[in-house]
Amino acid sequence: MFEEIKYFIQRGKRGYSDRDTWDISEYLGEIMPELLRSLKRGSGCPSKFYDKGAVNNECHKWSEALETMAQGFEAAEWIKSSHPKIEIITKDGKREMSSDFKSLDQAEEKMKKGLHLFAENYLGLWD
Repeated sequence: MFEEIKYFIQRGKRGYSDRDTWDISEYLGEIMPELLRSLKRGSGCPSKFYDKGAVNNECHKWSEALETMAQGFEAAEWIKSSHPKIEIITKDGKREMSSDFKSLDQAEEKMKKGLHLFAENYLGLWD
């Protein structure tokens, strides 16, 4: 209980706690999807994402990019925490657990795409 109070106070004072620094990627993976999605409710977007032809939804490309970024962080967390396994039966009839490489590859692609967009548009993350 004392530790939780300590971390709460640290976050209030400096914006992060000692516990957050133990695994920064996990901390960011927890908070970034929500932060990015909150920007979708904002009033503007970077000019390169502005679509003049989209009436009443000129920033739809920015919303899509923010969603891709959020999903990139979520994919990273899924990779770290899930390590999905599938049961396979070998030629000799034995059952084994193996990684679901297809799902891992898809998650890794989603992570790379989202984090690349994040880095590329870092200075545009404002409202």
